[in-house]
Amino acid sequence: MNRNEEEHEWEDRFRQLGQLKPAQPRPFFYTRLEARLKNRLEPSDAAAVLPWWLQKPAYALGTLGVLIALNIAVAVWQHAPANPEPDPGTYESFVQDYQLNPQTTFVDE
Repeated sequence: MNRNEEEHEWEDRFRQLGQLKPAQPRPFFYTRLEARLKNRLEPSDAAAVLPWWLQKPAYALGTLGVLIALNIAVAVWQHAPANPEPDPGTYESFVQDYQLNPQTTFVDE
C-alpha cells in the first residue's frame, strides 16, 4: 500500500463518520432527570428522620466500625485476668498460696 491509498482510506472513514446522525436521548430523558434531581434536593420523610452523618454511607460505616472496635476492646479487656497467676515454684506463688503479705509475716514474733 502506498501513502496515497492509506490517506484515501482515512478520508473515507472520516467521511463516513461525518454522515452519522447525532445520538438522541431516550424518550422522556429530561423528565426523568428532573425528577431525580428534585428527589435528591428534597429529602424524603425517612431521610429527614436520620441525622445527616448517617445519611452518608461512609460516615455510617465508619461509625459502625468504631462501635464494633470498642465492643471488641471492652470484651477483651473484661476477660483479661487482673492479676496473672505467678509461675509455680516462685516466691510470689508461695506468698499467694499461703496468703502472706508483709504485715502478717512478722506478726507472731
